[in-house]
Amino acid sequence: MKIFQILIIAILPFSVFSQKNKVQGAWRALSDYESTLKENPEISYLTKAKESIDLAASNEETKNQAKTYVYKLRIYTYLFSENLKAEEKKLTTSIADKNERTQTAYGNVSATEFNEASSCLSKIKELDPKMFEKLGKGNSDSEEDGKFYMQMMQLQAYQANLATGRYKAKKYEEAADFFESLAISNTFTTGKKDTSNFYNACISAQKSKNTAKIFDYNKKMIDEKIASPYNYQTVYDALIAQKDNTKAQEYLKMGRTEFPNDVYLMNRETEIFLQEGQQDKALGNLQAAIAKEPNNAQLHLVLGNVYDNLANPKGKSGKDTLKPADYDNLVTKAAEHYQKAVDLKPTNQESYFNALYNLGALYNNYGGTLYTKSMEKATITDLAKNQKAYEAKSSEYYKKAIPYLEQALSIKPDDKPSIAALRKLYYLTGNEAKGKEMSDKLK
Repeated sequence: MKIFQILIIAILPFSVFSQKNKVQGAWRALSDYESTLKENPEISYLTKAKESIDLAASNEETKNQAKTYVYKLRIYTYLFSENLKAEEKKLTTSIADKNERTQTAYGNVSATEFNEASSCLSKIKELDPKMFEKLGKGNSDSEEDGKFYMQMMQLQAYQANLATGRYKAKKYEEAADFFESLAISNTFTTGKKDTSNFYNACISAQKSKNTAKIFDYNKKMIDEKIASPYNYQTVYDALIAQKDNTKAQEYLKMGRTEFPNDVYLMNRETEIFLQEGQQDKALGNLQAAIAKEPNNAQLHLVLGNVYDNLANPKGKSGKDTLKPADYDNLVTKAAEHYQKAVDLKPTNQESYFNALYNLGALYNNYGGTLYTKSMEKATITDLAKNQKAYEAKSSEYYKKAIPYLEQALSIKPDDKPSIAALRKLYYLTGNEAKGKEMSDKLK
């Protein structure tokens, strides 16, 4: 019994020493590989280094040592580099341009070894939190620290190129993940949140059309307190697409609090107010914003649109319903704000087109409504006496509509609604030649 106990005590230190030797063995093989880099890299050394460090990373005695993951990061970064070279070499015969060849290689190369190397960053930070801060200040204790720092920088360069390569190859889900990992590693090494690459991850996720990724990456920017209005817009739209209206409105409310002057978020909130019959809140929302930014063309366009919708309500089927009692007043206000938007001329051409088209359509509709109302109220005697006057009054507004629709058409020469509206107005105002021109354009 006593002999058995002595044997166990004797074996244990040998096991620990053996595992420490694996870390040392990985370092020696890595150093041997690095010594061959200038001439002809000897891959067998790198393979040996990988075998040793994998054993060390899985052993209880060495898996919680920062040094293990420092070496692992260096070794796996070199492994990825060798794979990248091989991938680029395969493309030599098919792609002549070196830059294009490199970019294509980044789009195609396996990222397994890269991901292993990248995963070491968080492990090192966990085991030795002060290492990144020390290296970031240029304080290295040894040549090995310097080598680690250089490989870490190389890893980040690979991350950026993989993200761009995957994006160019239209592998948007992978691109999103690489941009996010780049943002995280940059945050680790600099201590500052990498807003730019988090945003790139969101854009890539959007292009991937993966709703879960779209939501997750944009929510992450919100949670990290580095969000822009775009992030709230995207989360809102993603939740609406999932029919989670309650949660969507929660994020919209958060976005409106963070970015009270963002037009898109304001529009969405205004739509909700209008859908819920809260016109006063919708109008108050926009009027408050215009008080802060009186020369914001987009805000005037939105407010004009709200008054326009109030003046010309539609039922659930999309058809016009009865005009409100203050119809004339609402039309006047809509025209006032549309005109203000036109005068301020939004830099966004789509918004400028909408301001012109909406103002032209408003005058067109108003002229038609005036004529219809007059005809409905008129007796047979009045009709005989006043029909021409009714037509002349409507024609005033038809003529007011034409220049705005013409300007809208100059921005979008093939816009069918503008062409159709102008054709009708030209004929109604006696311009047969122009009416025919629009008819031919529609054909």
